[in-house]
Amino acid sequence: MKQKKLKIKGMHCPSCNILVKDKFSQVKNITKIIADYKTQEAKIFYQGDISTEKLNQLIKPYGYMIVDEVKEDKNFLNNIFEFLAISTILFFGYLILKEFNLWPSFSYSNLSLPLVFILGLIASTSTCMATAGALYLSIAKSKNDWPTALSFNTGRVLSYFLFGVIFGFLGKTISTSVYLGGMLTLIIALLMIFLGLDMAGIFSWQKYFGLNTGRIFEFFDEKLKKYPRKMPFFLGLITYFLPCGFTQSVQVYVMSLANPWLSGVYMMVFAIGTVPLLMMINLALNIRQSNFYQYFLKIMGVLVFFVGASYIFNFLTLFNLNYFERIFSKNSLKIKNVEMLDGKQIIKMDVVSSGYQPNSFAVKKNVPVKWIVNGVNVLGCQEYFVVPSLGISQALKEGENIFEFTAKDDKPIYFSCGMGMYRGKIEVIN
Repeated sequence: MKQKKLKIKGMHCPSCNILVKDKFSQVKNITKIIADYKTQEAKIFYQGDISTEKLNQLIKPYGYMIVDEVKEDKNFLNNIFEFLAISTILFFGYLILKEFNLWPSFSYSNLSLPLVFILGLIASTSTCMATAGALYLSIAKSKNDWPTALSFNTGRVLSYFLFGVIFGFLGKTISTSVYLGGMLTLIIALLMIFLGLDMAGIFSWQKYFGLNTGRIFEFFDEKLKKYPRKMPFFLGLITYFLPCGFTQSVQVYVMSLANPWLSGVYMMVFAIGTVPLLMMINLALNIRQSNFYQYFLKIMGVLVFFVGASYIFNFLTLFNLNYFERIFSKNSLKIKNVEMLDGKQIIKMDVVSSGYQPNSFAVKKNVPVKWIVNGVNVLGCQEYFVVPSLGISQALKEGENIFEFTAKDDKPIYFSCGMGMYRGKIEVIN
């Protein structure tokens, strides 16, 4: 029995292990393959002679190549420079569109179903294609194997709906605890930041800290080979656990809904958005192999990174630790959204599906405040109301919810839902 270690450029996720193993197993005199995407290596055990050129022909159409040594295309400093350059271009692009009133009214805390579908389309050209696409290709009989593609994507969409429901229940549970909700927000924010850095080519968090899910997927792949008709469907079911920055970011949002069935619908629509390119695998492969693809992936990485950074600010705000906002807030404030009645400052706020309206107030110090919170829509994350500095942490009811307090210092009073996704602020002035 002979063995050989091969360096394979292009391996990046657990699905790559399965695809490379399945393609190499087509060579009859290879008896065993051990693939590891973290080291970008595959060890083969074989009898007789083996042609590296033949092995290359098997995997080249899918974006892989056997090389003498896997080298990074660009060094770390170049990737940092590109990350900063892309961030700068996106920032100035945003300012220009904002200046000419061309920037659409958009809030990450209020995603619409069409927008979630578009995010799915974008994801299918990047991380979802790199993970779910590679897994699908490992079982497809050809690049135009429509029955397999349909079965695989049906399982994928169903699993996203089911896990969306599960995480909706989880969001509903933890939103009632300011500490659990806040810590989960922090954990997910850090996860998204690492995913963004990974996509941008700066730091591969999966390589050093990722769970070894590859062995799990390889186990299911081997077991399901006994049931070839059912295999695509069940592999599609478990794609939910493949690493994908877009999936993580949408999952954060659906957890904040704290509405199980609505969360399931949102995740299902996102998965449906990934279906067209996963069905047209030839087009997806051409996109992935184009020169523009690497830069597109970096752009998406920058966006995912900054979405994660925004949730860091959510966490800081939730615990009244957002000192950045205090530094850059205006010093000269006037009383706003306040009425005086019987010596009390009256502020009124509606809780709707998109958050709080209005969500910004300015009150006088040492003057009693009566805060009337009108629960118009309290079915999601906004059902649970948190004001850490006032010790308020409770579920809202439909109709009026009244809170009374007197601000003794000039520190701003921040309020939010239990997950910190919907936020607001009360400024205190002398």
